[in-house]
Amino acid sequence: MQQISLKGKALVAYSGGLDSHVLLHLASQTSDLNIRAIHIHHGLQKIADTWVEHCQSVCDKLNIPLQIVYLKLRPNKGESIEGSAREARYQAFRQALHPDEILLTAQHQNDQSETILLQLFRGAGVQGLAAMPEIRDFGKGKHARPLLGVSRRELEHYAHQYQLNYIEDPSNQDLSFDRNYLRQQILPQLRQRWAGLDKALNRSASIQAETRQLLDEIAAEDLSCICDPQNNTVKIDKLLDFSAIRQKMLLRYWIAQSGFKYPSEKKLQHLFSDVIHAREDAQPLLEWQQTQIRRYNKRLYIMPELTAHDPRQSFVWDTTKPLKIASLQLELSPEILHTRKQTVTVRFRQGGEKIYCPKKNKMIPLKKLFAEKGIPPWLRSRLPLICADGQIIQIAGLTL
Repeated sequence: MQQISLKGKALVAYSGGLDSHVLLHLASQTSDLNIRAIHIHHGLQKIADTWVEHCQSVCDKLNIPLQIVYLKLRPNKGESIEGSAREARYQAFRQALHPDEILLTAQHQNDQSETILLQLFRGAGVQGLAAMPEIRDFGKGKHARPLLGVSRRELEHYAHQYQLNYIEDPSNQDLSFDRNYLRQQILPQLRQRWAGLDKALNRSASIQAETRQLLDEIAAEDLSCICDPQNNTVKIDKLLDFSAIRQKMLLRYWIAQSGFKYPSEKKLQHLFSDVIHAREDAQPLLEWQQTQIRRYNKRLYIMPELTAHDPRQSFVWDTTKPLKIASLQLELSPEILHTRKQTVTVRFRQGGEKIYCPKKNKMIPLKKLFAEKGIPPWLRSRLPLICADGQIIQIAGLTL
């Protein structure tokens, strides 16, 4: 097995198992790589404490710095523990990765086969069947899987050759996990029937990846015609000029480019029926996996799930220091103030409020102002109103 053909600084995801130990050892033998390692303690098994000790010992012998991250998993409603652990693990990787680093993970050829089949069984399209890319943008840097073309048998041979002492995770034998069931029960039988199964599946994934790239290039060109880059909103009338199939492709691409997870096919259908084609006076909302899509002024808005917020609350602000509003995860800086008053009040819209507009030289209703400024209805009660002497003198984040 050849050395890794990468250069620069790398962060190696090291669990202590066979795959990641081979990857760590290979990377340590690559002269053009300056590496450090990261170990994720998921907190799911008591034995995991000994894995931390093992990983630290291995890294000490190889003179590799090791970062250990402890997680407290809280699966979202309807999410499996596998999915929750994976999401938390990669979030930890994102936070740990430096701008000049590349994350290295140890997925191999057999893992790719499992991923392709799992995606197929879930009814995935081109995006899912493209499976795992060898390299991609990730966080502040890149994410590479340099062992994707290597079989598990080759990894076992390498580990035996260099007498690597690795961990056997007992959860890998738990057939209640879909991947384990495929690995232990299904794929061995398929490989007996089709000797070149893994290479064939990996070849199919490469073809799907090329197809996905082509579709993404088409979608990127189309999206530039229907999306407002200033606020990342989709103009519905422009979207509907495309064929039905192309509309779905565009929406999936827009959602992914906005940093959110793909919705299911059923959710995508609801996006059309319940949001895009909802009655004109409605304020439709579609939600999935902490993601929301709303419609306003014939445009689609995508955003993280809004935090719980009580617009009846108010604050007395000592303007010599910042004001934190926990429900909005917002901090107001004194630098935004147009007044020199040391103490002001911050509250939120209840209805019927007015503010003085210098350009019009008169008081105007907030409802009219928000409509003129194109402020979506769901944000109107979340804009801090800065008050003095019983009057609204300023709206945080809004220029009059």
